[in-house]
Amino acid sequence: MLNFCVWLVLAMLLPFISGFGDVPPENTEQVASPKTILFPEGPLFYAPLASPKEPRTHVTWLRLKLPGESFNVGSVGFGDSFGLVRWPGWGAADAWQFGISGAVLAQFNLDSDSMDLVNADYIIGLPLSYRNGPWSARARLFHQSSHLGDEFLLSSQRPELKQTRINLSFETIELLGGWEWEDIRLTAGPSYILHTDSPLKRNSVQGGIDYLSTKPVYKPTMHLFASVLCHAWEETGWNPDVNAKAGINIRSPYTEKRAVQIFGEYYHGNLPFGQFYKLRAEYYGAGVNISF
Repeated sequence: MLNFCVWLVLAMLLPFISGFGDVPPENTEQVASPKTILFPEGPLFYAPLASPKEPRTHVTWLRLKLPGESFNVGSVGFGDSFGLVRWPGWGAADAWQFGISGAVLAQFNLDSDSMDLVNADYIIGLPLSYRNGPWSARARLFHQSSHLGDEFLLSSQRPELKQTRINLSFETIELLGGWEWEDIRLTAGPSYILHTDSPLKRNSVQGGIDYLSTKPVYKPTMHLFASVLCHAWEETGWNPDVNAKAGINIRSPYTEKRAVQIFGEYYHGNLPFGQFYKLRAEYYGAGVNISF
């Protein structure tokens, strides 16, 4: 656990080194275009920053609190969204974009002798996005499969964590709409599981609010951000799951998409970790997110 925390702290301190982020950022974002563009830069739809299932690359330390006990978790993700083609819409200011996204999201028990892998979620999707001024939307068809770690299954576990391996795999269609006003961004929409090998109830909804400061802090490329996402799933009795993040966004001065986010995080609800979705718990922590 010590090595994990040391690397996390070093990554958090990197943006504050003299010379890092001193160059004023250029506006490289492209939205509407009179012609079709292959491999466009950046997304048309911005997903909620607090969403735990979005394809992002991050390293996060979490303190997971279960009834009667708590322990340290290392949460890592490797993923991104990649635009394949963008084409003009019906008006002068709107556009469509089709792409591909994927991620591996894993959790490790940092208090175990060998930092055992507890769970890994594999997600791949095909997002179709639309934007017209402050309005945007995304339809995403994605597949998720989840797997428990071998060391976790072989070792003795706390009663509430003890799990029998199941084939948790499903395909989902997700529809999200967004609206932006100055520093505020709102997103909301439903999801429906089209196919699953497990007896899961299929409907869920989510809604979120993001705050992204347009005024820099400390250096020209550094901006404060905060995000809250509320999610509810029919399978868990529509109990609300709330995730909140806040921190500093440090974007590249040369491209809109590349950025580093240093954040604190809090979650309360059913765990978003594979087949542990039935567990009601909470966690808090800190991490670093990297956008390529």
